[in-house]
Amino acid sequence: MQIQLTWIDPNTEECREPLLETPVAIGRNFQQMPQESNGERVSRVVIQDDLVADYHALIDWQNQELMIIDQNTNSGVTINGLQVSNRSLKDGDRIQIGSCEIVVNLVVANVCDRMVGFLFKRRCDRTDQTDCLYCHQLYEEDYAFYTGYGNYRPGYWGNNYYDNRDCYFYDSNTGSVNFTEADSVSLEHESDADFESNMGAS
Repeated sequence: MQIQLTWIDPNTEECREPLLETPVAIGRNFQQMPQESNGERVSRVVIQDDLVADYHALIDWQNQELMIIDQNTNSGVTINGLQVSNRSLKDGDRIQIGSCEIVVNLVVANVCDRMVGFLFKRRCDRTDQTDCLYCHQLYEEDYAFYTGYGNYRPGYWGNNYYDNRDCYFYDSNTGSVNFTEADSVSLEHESDADFESNMGAS
């Protein structure tokens, strides 16, 4: 998730409003702050203030909560007027580091909730429509993404599926299908996309 931090630069008095990917390190010395945290690239915010430590605090997700962790500094961190060492952050919280007050805004990305896929539906979940295979189609139905859907002529995947329909016995009175344990095991080793691809549907 992205967060937006807003503060007034103590030297230039300019308003800073960067949109940052977590984790975010805050400090006075760019080189003293970590480049990575738990394998993720760290966004580094430099505040030129004598009361700010070279590496003062880290904002990161822990157990599904956005946390700020003081890096054992002398002046510490104040959240909404309360001195803390570690604390969860909420939208609109005010962090005091040195003489600088930073307002935290959580940015929730708009994700595409279109259901895609043929045999196994799943959310698109893309945050950007650029080059999206689903968002820039003229078709009204997802099934139209799969060429040959509903076409049982030779050479189309529908034809192959239909020809193999006698592999399973369906009892219309009980609704039972003789789908064996071996069939089930074979599907467990394939992802949804693999199964669709093997069926020729994608």
